[in-house]
Amino acid sequence: MQLVNQAVILAAGECSRFFPFTRNQHKSTFIIGGKPIIVHTLNTLRQLGISKVEIVESPNYSPSLKEILADNAGGMTINFHTQMSPVGTGNAIIQALPSLEERFLVIDPQQININEHLDSLFKHPDFLTDPHNLIFFSKVTNNPGRYGMFALDGFRLTKVVEKPTDLTGLSDRRNVGMYLFTKDFVDFMNTQPPTEFQLIDAINLYLKDHSGYVVDAQETCLTEKYAWDLFGINKFVQNGGFHVSPTAHVGRDCQIGENVNIEDGCRIDHAILKNCLIGKNTIIESGFISDSIIGNDCHIGKNFNTKVKNDTNTPVETVIKNKLVSSGMLSFGVLVGDGSRIGDNVVSLPGSVLAPRSTVDSRSTISPPVVQSL
Repeated sequence: MQLVNQAVILAAGECSRFFPFTRNQHKSTFIIGGKPIIVHTLNTLRQLGISKVEIVESPNYSPSLKEILADNAGGMTINFHTQMSPVGTGNAIIQALPSLEERFLVIDPQQININEHLDSLFKHPDFLTDPHNLIFFSKVTNNPGRYGMFALDGFRLTKVVEKPTDLTGLSDRRNVGMYLFTKDFVDFMNTQPPTEFQLIDAINLYLKDHSGYVVDAQETCLTEKYAWDLFGINKFVQNGGFHVSPTAHVGRDCQIGENVNIEDGCRIDHAILKNCLIGKNTIIESGFISDSIIGNDCHIGKNFNTKVKNDTNTPVETVIKNKLVSSGMLSFGVLVGDGSRIGDNVVSLPGSVLAPRSTVDSRSTISPPVVQSL
């Protein structure tokens, strides 16, 4: 079933929680399987018959998404729109308003498997009989305070509450940030004050006179809030395999496990790699690297060893933007920013993070960051 011809991809924002891989670019430009993540998503949209894509980006990316995607249209019309300041999702969608068709998808750029989520929608054809109906996608959560939560009457959406503290009248289903919207709704949203919560406020007001329905998202619901979310995206792309760039050198004595991603220009010798991503032009002399992400242009010396589990076998925590954050993963090694240099015989502890261009002396231990008192 051809549902719509147009998709809006929201690729603006500061990406500050994606440390240490912010790079003055959108996080969807991170390369997996030889392509930026957003290109994988464009390929899926193309397979769905989407012919027109609106991409909303921030003004300060260098290079811009328009430059990065110059050769990836593949027969689609791709228009670029700039959100001058990160006011919120609603304001980002409004930037594409002059180009919008009557009905369109709204997705984040890492939602490579949007086709699977649409299959769930097609199980409810009655939701689509009225062209003015809004469609939302959801998942069950045990952490409602972190998400926009839905109040439901059957499948019908009655209200959205952002990060609620009072769950009275709410379901256990959270917003996953994929929508089937209408131009009429965006016109209405454009009449509301341009705040961080413009989208939520507009939805709640619009639902007083219009219908919105909630569909279950598929089990694999890809997100890209923190750098370690790349593990899930990479696993989906690799699909049980691994990727080694044709321009990378991997020594014969290396062992490459599932979900390993090695990009252009790397040189890796005497290493065992499991569930890790290795950026462009990185050198690894030897070691054991698991459940870790190594950035571009890094040099790692001999016998590097990543520890990945807590002694208590609980999810590994780390510090991002001076806040302690749980990765939600029982195995999580180290994040190494671009251009870092690590000497010989270094060990990293679970949840460690190295800023770009860090230097670690030989025989050192890389420990997780700590929250600094203000």
